[in-house]
Amino acid sequence: MTYWNWEARNAGEDTTYLVAMSSIREISLREEIARGERLIRLLRLVAETEDRNRARRMADCEI
Repeated sequence: MTYWNWEARNAGEDTTYLVAMSSIREISLREEIARGERLIRLLRLVAETEDRNRARRMADCEI
């Protein structure tokens, strides 16, 4: 499985942060964002790895 670190921003805020997620979770997260359940915006893909722990260490949070 592939794990990604995305730069993200909460709605109405200027601060960005790194969020870790699996490639499978990213699909459902985008659906949640589209439905308005998650008020965040994914800005750019920062890193990709096969190592979940590495992705988690790099991130500010995990979804």
